[in-house]
Amino acid sequence: MPLSEAVVVHNGRGVTSRIRSLSPAAISLHSGIAATPGEAVTVFLDGLGKLESRVTFANPPRLDLAFLTDTQERWRQLHALRRLLPG
Repeated sequence: MPLSEAVVVHNGRGVTSRIRSLSPAAISLHSGIAATPGEAVTVFLDGLGKLESRVTFANPPRLDLAFLTDTQERWRQLHALRRLLPG
């Protein structure tokens, strides 16, 4: 089943957010999080776990994040995402 939601933690507050798009390097969300570009946030994705991220674009309700992971972790995530992404 494709992923449709993620939990985003910002300033100690977790918010369930709808996924607009998802790739191994980034995620775009429809979210109630009020963050600004450059801020660090944590994303929890079902089946993948915790992903440290940085805000790259914020225009509520749209929130774009870049995942901050090392190469080995990114490779593992890529394979996991291929199984979860539609198409």
